[in-house]
Amino acid sequence: MKVLFISAGDYKYGAPKAMFELFVTLKKEYSVEPVLLTKKRNELNHKCDLLGIENYAFWSRDIMAGSAYQNPIFNMMKHCVKYLLYLWGGITQKRVERIGIDFASIDIIHTNLNRNDIGVWISQKYKIPHVWHLRETLIGSAVAMYKPNVIDYMNKNASLFVAISQTVYREWAKLGLDKDKMRLVYDGLNAEEFTVRNRAGKNSADRLKIVMTGHVQPTKGQDQLISALGRLASDEKKKLQIDIYGEAYPDYRRELEKNIHEMQLEDVVNFCGYCDHVPKKLAEYDIGIVASRQEGFGRVTVEYMLAGLLVIASDTGANTELIEDGKNGLIYPYKDIDGLTARLKLALDAPELIEKLGKEAHTDAVLKYSNARYAKGVYELYREVLEEKTREV
Repeated sequence: MKVLFISAGDYKYGAPKAMFELFVTLKKEYSVEPVLLTKKRNELNHKCDLLGIENYAFWSRDIMAGSAYQNPIFNMMKHCVKYLLYLWGGITQKRVERIGIDFASIDIIHTNLNRNDIGVWISQKYKIPHVWHLRETLIGSAVAMYKPNVIDYMNKNASLFVAISQTVYREWAKLGLDKDKMRLVYDGLNAEEFTVRNRAGKNSADRLKIVMTGHVQPTKGQDQLISALGRLASDEKKKLQIDIYGEAYPDYRRELEKNIHEMQLEDVVNFCGYCDHVPKKLAEYDIGIVASRQEGFGRVTVEYMLAGLLVIASDTGANTELIEDGKNGLIYPYKDIDGLTARLKLALDAPELIEKLGKEAHTDAVLKYSNARYAKGVYELYREVLEEKTREV
């Protein structure tokens, strides 16, 4: 079986990383022959080169996009540019034929993100089944649809949709996506890459180390964590170290730094930039924070779990599918600063809870969110699609 995987982003982001781990596992376990198509050459292509996996780059359009800019003028400008690129992409997409892919040998096209539709054009042109991954929630998000009647368009041009969580499944179903074509398969991660947290050698006088990873932008909620820290007593603040990893929107980071200064948290909160070795780094921490407005799955959440951290997460998106409050982590009401502060205080006052819930989280993640389970679920969908194609012939 030969599958063309279409990616819209670089390896440092969650969706491309999940796709890469998927096709590497499919190749190893099921002899699936992957071919990668990216929008431009990036780390994904380089990794494929090292593994001898056929790969190409060709710019393609987005049929929808969100924006994390707080300034409405910047939002409008971004969407205007993206819409013009969408129109241009409709003209240029047929040029994908020139880049050298042997489309006649492809059995399935797998588009990794709901925003991109170059896979539709290839599917229509060469009569190849098209599997479309749904990785984002749209309801309540500032997402602009550039393609008219986009839900009907997606329904007509996918053999199957893969939803990465129940939350994603439900929200796309509400928008009108064909439930008969939708399947639920949770993403997976490679547990062997993670070093599990170990407090041996540390004493009670050591600071409790809290980490927050992911893009530093308003929808990720770093401001909530800083506000919660500001409500702690002075002696409690001194017991904590907060490290925030990820690339930052400049205006948002300036706002966060202003709040840090006003709350006298300069000795507590650190911005650490992008980290390319998160699986090993997380073992240095005790608590991982997920304060997002909406996570379609929550790769960061599972990373914390695999590292054995206590996860404190907002009650939004798929967080409550991964974290059961009091069993393998703690849940707080989104934007409830007092609620988040209370969870931080609980961790300070009951360090044994960090050990207990961290171990439960690790066990759950290994069992439920492995790459083997992820690949098996997707491979079964591929077989379903090909069997349906055979029946149609």
